[in-house]
Amino acid sequence: MSLLPVMVIFGLSFPPVFFEILLSLVVFFFLRKILTMTGIYDFVWHPALFNTALYCCLFYLISCLFI
Repeated sequence: MSLLPVMVIFGLSFPPVFFEILLSLVVFFFLRKILTMTGIYDFVWHPALFNTALYCCLFYLISCLFI
């Protein structure tokens, strides 16, 4: 159970996990850009799997911060 309340914006209610998803997506795109610029993706075997795992780990870490 998250400590964040349900947000109502323009009559639409958003659960707390929605904002955690958005925050982890922003962090993911920022981190992916850094990893691409540094050339770390050259050592990654399967970039799509790496991106999925990276996003899942970021979402887990961010959701643990808001518990």
